[in-house]
Amino acid sequence: MNQSQPNRFPFHTQCPRDDGCGVFVLQMLTGMSYDEVAAMIDWGDKSAHYTTWNDLCGVLAEIGLSVEAPIKTSRWSDIQGVAIVHVQRDHFMLYDAENGLFYDPAEMEGPGVASDRVPTSYLTVPIGPNHR
Repeated sequence: MNQSQPNRFPFHTQCPRDDGCGVFVLQMLTGMSYDEVAAMIDWGDKSAHYTTWNDLCGVLAEIGLSVEAPIKTSRWSDIQGVAIVHVQRDHFMLYDAENGLFYDPAEMEGPGVASDRVPTSYLTVPIGPNHR
């Protein structure tokens, strides 16, 4: 990690789990606990916590963040601001384009200054004044 870049968000890893990436992304973005975010998503009686855009947008709307529909892309350079990004192999991560930081919950440590993942869609998220 490049220490000269400001970290706007706390980093949380999903490892060694292989589920819950969307919940971890929302945890990093909102500062809420994993359990608080997970309680806002209806998985029924599923034990694996796999999320969809609908799940993530529902939580964002419930906490009062105005969001649009996800935008398709295959290039990181298309993404501006702070965004939740869906990448190939059905995974979510948080990207701070302003500071060039990738918050990938599938990594053990972060945020990183590069990613070899390929974005498929993203949702720019309006962040409040409490973030640097």
